[in-house]
Amino acid sequence: MTSFQIVATPDTLNGALETWFIQNDLLGGAPYSPGFDPEKIQNSVVVYLELGEINAGLIQALKSAGNKVALFHMGDESGKKDISLYQSCDLVIRNYYFPQIISKANSFPKTLWAPNGFRTGVGPREAGALKPADKRQALAAFLGWINNAASYHGERESFAKAVPACGESLFVMPSNGFAAGYNVGLYSAILEDSTFAPCPAGNSPETIRLYDALETGSIPISLKHDFLISEDALAAIGPVPFPIIDTWAQLPSFLEQMRGALISDPAKIAQLQAECIDWWTRYKKMIAVRLSDHLKRL
Repeated sequence: MTSFQIVATPDTLNGALETWFIQNDLLGGAPYSPGFDPEKIQNSVVVYLELGEINAGLIQALKSAGNKVALFHMGDESGKKDISLYQSCDLVIRNYYFPQIISKANSFPKTLWAPNGFRTGVGPREAGALKPADKRQALAAFLGWINNAASYHGERESFAKAVPACGESLFVMPSNGFAAGYNVGLYSAILEDSTFAPCPAGNSPETIRLYDALETGSIPISLKHDFLISEDALAAIGPVPFPIIDTWAQLPSFLEQMRGALISDPAKIAQLQAECIDWWTRYKKMIAVRLSDHLKRL
């Protein structure tokens, strides 16, 4: 039993921004089914993708048809959603890293972390075709919800305070909310023409912006967070290669250093970009193999 498919509600498929990444980069192109027909999906491995409330009835129906159920749980940014139904599944894959939720070796069900991934339309990109760092017009850019009052540890507020001191080193286009204000075409075009992309936390330390930047060859800048340094998360193949600064107050001076480096030693920035692109390419392959291996064991 090595083949599987993805079952999701229309609401999840309509609301999730990363459906291409999940289907193709994480789950090897497995087909989506927007709903469950027990006559057509029997005795197989099913990945149940859920952005909203986990549906106990759907899990039971899947199991009653002889299926093994791997829940792919999205959207639990704060680690506060009800996860009691994890115990009804054979495997759990989830976004947003919380060490107390990601399971250890012998726990049931096994709970794995997977990255949010890039927004559909921002990617997929061909790594070899990405614009070199020294050919990009903007040193750094941020398009998005800069005034998110609920951001993790107030990161958006501290980032916003640092923005004026960045001057021309940082191109900023604020929006009025999450995924609001700018067409994906404009957003991705600016990212792929920016050498760096500051990625302040949103409601969670893990933000889709980080993966959008990596996919477009823009070098992320982040503060230090658990999901960046844990071997159960993004550090699974070694330390992340992109810059991690201590506070957003350091951003203006950091960008000034990078502007100087692009002039005096452009090969250094080109190497950093190449390392990020290579690392992200290898990471996507690794996490796909990891998930596939666990699904095959079901």
